[in-house]
Amino acid sequence: MEENDEQRRELIHKFYQIYRPIQKSCGLREHSHFDIYGNNLIEIWEYAGERRGRCICKVKEDTETACYKRAIEILISYGGKGDHAKYEQKAEQRAG
Repeated sequence: MEENDEQRRELIHKFYQIYRPIQKSCGLREHSHFDIYGNNLIEIWEYAGERRGRCICKVKEDTETACYKRAIEILISYGGKGDHAKYEQKAEQRAG
């Protein structure tokens, strides 16, 4: 069970390392919902001020970790593959 918790924590950390810089530069907002019945959802929307734009990520999976894995893939694709390394470096600099 601890291994699952560790994997979950690492995925959530990685998700936010990628999401936060893109959120600031593109005006994104996230909505997520997880429950014990498998109704797991992550949505990410573009916003211009208070006006909602297009949905860039809508993930529904059986598990929370599967949601985060898929959302990470979508964010990397949305933010550009070359930018992913830049986001990781910035997060590492802040942490270390």
